[in-house]
Amino acid sequence: MAAVPISFGTALSQSIFLDGRYIVGNRAAGMSAYVADPDFAHAVELNPAKLSYAGYLYVSSDYEYESRSLGELFLPPSSEYFSNGNFVSWNASLGMPAGPIGVGAAFSAYDIGGWRTTSSSLGLAVPLPLGFSVGVAPKYLTVEKLVAIPGGDRVETLKAFAFDVGAMNRTVLANTTFFRAILSTGAVFTNILPKQSWDLTVGVPAPLNPNVTLPRSLGLGIAYTFASNYRLADFELFRVTGALDYTHVFTGDPPLDGLREQPDQYRIGLETMALGVLALRIGYTLKSPSTPMTYAPDGPWVSQPGSGFSYGFSLRFPVKLVLPALPVTSLELSYAKNPEWSSGMYHDLFGAVAEILF
Repeated sequence: MAAVPISFGTALSQSIFLDGRYIVGNRAAGMSAYVADPDFAHAVELNPAKLSYAGYLYVSSDYEYESRSLGELFLPPSSEYFSNGNFVSWNASLGMPAGPIGVGAAFSAYDIGGWRTTSSSLGLAVPLPLGFSVGVAPKYLTVEKLVAIPGGDRVETLKAFAFDVGAMNRTVLANTTFFRAILSTGAVFTNILPKQSWDLTVGVPAPLNPNVTLPRSLGLGIAYTFASNYRLADFELFRVTGALDYTHVFTGDPPLDGLREQPDQYRIGLETMALGVLALRIGYTLKSPSTPMTYAPDGPWVSQPGSGFSYGFSLRFPVKLVLPALPVTSLELSYAKNPEWSSGMYHDLFGAVAEILF
């Protein structure tokens, strides 16, 4: 049984959401940069400090699918319990005010080949003077591996508790009759916990490999928003947001595909919204080069996996104008394309966010 956690150790940093290769939420995925100004619905997983600024109840649902051949890279065949070599993710999350504080919750599942990872989070944020906010998000993580045994399959699971902490500041630079300008800064530290904190559940106890650690990251960001104060039917005429992020990943464990972690990640993004209805987003991610695989030093995916442009859009439907009796003020449907994974391959993300009076 001692070999079981070793296999988990090699795959852990390839578990999509744990090593900075995956961004939750269509707005953040389309812009790439999100630390200083995440959307409220996904703030619990992006930067929990944003929750204290929420004025409504935001509920979101996201789905992502990428079809890949079973022989590509390292993806093995698997049973119907998993995705049979394709990448699939689901996310459901919310953020809302609760008196003077903000709270949130989220559940995410990521399925690829014979592996599945899940994250269940709760978030809490407290406003501070001078536009500051701090937040914390405890979370429960699992990594499942499908193992073939005589007569069938068995699912082995690693599980752990961790938490993220975040901080934000929003400074109003200008606020006139016609427009407002806001400067936001943020920081988020993910997966804070001691090493060797995974619990292996395969029926009988087994020693944990000392290298089985959660990749931790520190993200720093700045964002500038220029928006109209004049509203048409309670929707702002325009809004423009620019954002810049830097993230450092603290881990030395090689992922399953043989590439070393890319510790330095730079992201820049831009969002424009017109009449509170149509939003367009574009971003660029640059990641430090990976260490080549020893058996394929000239492989086509060696240089900078996950680097590249991202883009997306959303349509916001003003439900309150059509059905004023409903508590839902708006429904936003989003699409994004993002290279946040190995080989710089792009994923299609589909999402929806409902804004509800609370």
